[in-house]
Amino acid sequence: MNELSKRLENLSPEQRKLLTQRLRAKGMKLPGDEAPAAASIETRRASEARRARGMQFSLLFFSGDGTTQTDDKYDFLLECARFADAHGFSAIWTPERHFQAFGGLFPNPSVLSAALAMVTQRLQIRAGSVVVPLHNPIRLAEEWAVVDNLSKGRVAISMATGWNRGDFTIMPEHYDDRREIAFDNLALIRRLWRGEPVSFTGVDEEAFEVTILPKPLQAELPIWVTSSGSPQTWIEAGEIGANILTSVGRDPDDLIPGIASYREAREKHGYDPAAGIVSVMMHTFVGEDEALVKQQVKAPLSDYLKTFIAQDQILSEETGVEAQQISERDRAEMIDFAFERYFQQAALLGTPEKCDRMVEWMQAVDVDEIACLVDFGTDQDAVRASFQHLSQLRERFSPEHMSN
Repeated sequence: MNELSKRLENLSPEQRKLLTQRLRAKGMKLPGDEAPAAASIETRRASEARRARGMQFSLLFFSGDGTTQTDDKYDFLLECARFADAHGFSAIWTPERHFQAFGGLFPNPSVLSAALAMVTQRLQIRAGSVVVPLHNPIRLAEEWAVVDNLSKGRVAISMATGWNRGDFTIMPEHYDDRREIAFDNLALIRRLWRGEPVSFTGVDEEAFEVTILPKPLQAELPIWVTSSGSPQTWIEAGEIGANILTSVGRDPDDLIPGIASYREAREKHGYDPAAGIVSVMMHTFVGEDEALVKQQVKAPLSDYLKTFIAQDQILSEETGVEAQQISERDRAEMIDFAFERYFQQAALLGTPEKCDRMVEWMQAVDVDEIACLVDFGTDQDAVRASFQHLSQLRERFSPEHMSN
C-alpha cells in the first residue's frame, strides 16, 4: 500500500466523505476508481506522429507575494526570463492579480512585459492572463502594441473573464456581464490591432473613430483564452481561432473532452484544428531525489492548495458543509491528502524519470505546451538549482530529440 492509500485509509468516514466530495468537485479522482486507470492506458497509445512533434515548455508566474518590502521583488522573475530565453523555452507568462498578497506582485502584465522585453531576445512574452472586462479595450490594444514594438514582435495575451468580485472594484459595472463583455472586447482589440478604424462613443455621445498607435509589429495579436474548466470556454476558444490556457488540477485524462471539443470547434469555424495551441499550467520542480523534492515543495504547495478552501467561503454546493464548520483536523487531513494526490498525478514534481512519464501522459492527451509554474513559494535558490533538470527535461521532449 502506498503512502497516499495509507492516508486515505486512516481518515474517518466523515473526513473521507467530505474529502471525496471536494476532490471530485475539483475533478480529482480517488484511489479505487478503476476507470481512470483504464482510460490512462488508452490515452498512452498516442500516434507516433503526435509524439514526434515534441512538447513546448514555458515558464509561468502566478504567486509572488505582493507584501514584501524589499527592493528586489522582481529580480527572480527577470533572472528566470533570462534563463528561459537562453535555454530554448517557448515563452514566459505573467498574470493579472489584484488586492491580495498571493500574486500581488502582478497587477499589470503589460508593464512587466515591457520590462521582460528588454532583458530577452527570443521568448514570446505572454499575459497569462489579462482580465479583459476590467479594462478599456482601446487602452489594452495600445499598451500591448507598445510592448510588441519593444519586444520586436514577441507579445501574446491570454484573455480571462475574471471571477473575483473584489477585482471588479476597478470596473464594477462589468461584473454581471463579464463573459460577454470579455469576448466582445477581445474582438475589438483584434480589430484595432490589425489597424482597422473602430467607432466608439465619445464625449457627449458623439461617435469617434479610433486607430491605435503605435502600430504593432505583428499583423495579428496571438490570443489564448484562459479556461478554468468550463466546457463552453473550450468551444468558444476554438470558434474564434484562439489558443487555450488551462490548468491541470486533475487527472490529465480529464483534459481529453475539452481538447477534443476545442479542436472540433476550430475545424467547424474554418481554423486548422491541429494549429491551436493547448497550454497547460503545472506546478514544476524537478530534482534528482524524490524525497528531497517532496520535502522542498510540501509546505509551499500545501499553502497554495489552502487558497482553494479559503476562497470557497461556503462549500455547500458540493458538501452541504459551511467552511467555518470544518474542524482544523479535517482541514489539515484534506490538505494533506490533496497534496499527495497533486504531487503524484497533477504536477511536474519529482525526479526526471517521474516527470518524463508525466510529460508523455500530457502528450498522449494532445497537449502542446506545459506552462511551468515555478513561483509557488519554494525556496528561490532551490528553484534555480532545479532549472538544470528542467532544461534537460525540455531538451528530451524537443522536436529535434523526438525525431531522432
